[in-house]
Amino acid sequence: MTERRAIGRPGLRLRITIAFLGGALAVSALVAGTTYVLAERYLSSRRIDDSVQQAFAGLRDALRYLSQPAVAASGEEVDLEALGAVLEAHADNVLLDPEADGIDYYASSLSITPTSVPGALSTAVERGEVGYAYRNATPRQLVFGSPLPQNDIRAYFFFALTDLDQTLRILRNVLVGVSAGAVALAALAGSRVSARVVDPVRRASRAARRVAEGLLETRLPVSGRDELAAMAASFNEMAAALEERITRERRFVGDVSHELRTPLTTLRASTDYLVQHGRDLPPAVRRAVELLAADLEYLQRLVDDLLDLSRVEAGRVDMAWERLSLADLAREVVARRTRSGQGAVRIEFDGDPETLSTVADKQRLERVVGNLVDNALVHGGGDVTVRVAADDGALLVSVEDRGPGIPPEAGYRIFERFYKADPARRRGDGRGAGLGLAIARENAHLHGGEILVHSGRSGGTRFTLRLPRREQEPEP
Repeated sequence: MTERRAIGRPGLRLRITIAFLGGALAVSALVAGTTYVLAERYLSSRRIDDSVQQAFAGLRDALRYLSQPAVAASGEEVDLEALGAVLEAHADNVLLDPEADGIDYYASSLSITPTSVPGALSTAVERGEVGYAYRNATPRQLVFGSPLPQNDIRAYFFFALTDLDQTLRILRNVLVGVSAGAVALAALAGSRVSARVVDPVRRASRAARRVAEGLLETRLPVSGRDELAAMAASFNEMAAALEERITRERRFVGDVSHELRTPLTTLRASTDYLVQHGRDLPPAVRRAVELLAADLEYLQRLVDDLLDLSRVEAGRVDMAWERLSLADLAREVVARRTRSGQGAVRIEFDGDPETLSTVADKQRLERVVGNLVDNALVHGGGDVTVRVAADDGALLVSVEDRGPGIPPEAGYRIFERFYKADPARRRGDGRGAGLGLAIARENAHLHGGEILVHSGRSGGTRFTLRLPRREQEPEP
């Protein structure tokens, strides 16, 4: 039985972890972004208010300076350098730009010129307005501008925003670090939660697969009192009920088969006596005796197969382990089938026949290979190839025919007891009762192996017995 997985689709555990990760990333990004925006607005607002207050304080000092009697009575142009010295105490840099032509501006730093003032702010101050703007320089600056009444001078205060930018940078780094930590913790939590949820589901899936393969004693560990523990307990109850029911059915089949053997033996002996003296019987009676003998032989094989199958499924078998060569075993099985006139079978070996050896139960392994060869001879039209090979620590025995193949709807039922791919098949056509493949698979399981089947679209079927390569008898 093969496990089917969605191609290209991540597992449930990975999807749960990704969901936790995505949720944490979205929440962290929202919280960090909102915190940064609010903090940036608040700190910028505070810095603007402080800068504006300093600028207005400087303007008041400038007006007091300009209103001094000595300065007002001089009647000369305002000393921009002296006025700038008054304003420098209130800003990082100061620019005094007279409106009159031919008079140079004053700047407290060589890096400050009238072109350093943002254009929108310069235009607003020229109209007699008061305002501020940001200057994209290194470092970033806040520029406050205002005209000096009755003096035809435009005053600009430059405030460096180094401390504000550094504070926002630290805040941004802290938020990014916290968000990354939150995402990492969410990924860890998602992995733990998904493991807590998915691992029991995986164990239940593997247990269900083992039960489907016939290992009815499989149970799940029950821990805790949550929904997963309840699921495990329910699974164990179901498996126990299924095991009990199938055990009863196997016991019933075994008991019936065993009870039928004695009367069948008596009938067979009586029928054989009649067949031996058939020449003394009327033709009609002789024909009836022959039909009875054929049916009794078929019924006895069926009872023997059912009894053996019930013992194998119930685990009441003793394995006679011995070292044997699969190449020699395949030759013996094919030789017996070809001597009986069932058809020609080719044998191929992929590798040295001496190395194709393992420890197995010869009688049961012969039955496995024999049933596969019989099935191929009956359904494959007589063109059968048996191939023995080694593959990665295992031994393979493939039986391939050129028949019509197995219908797609019958592929998953081919190993069921009494299943016949052709429902129109009659008991008297020499094709058995449909137990050969079921017996072969159960005996393969006793060896720790498996039988795989492949049927081509254009016809032909290949059954492959895969056995572990053993050097000694397995422990019970």
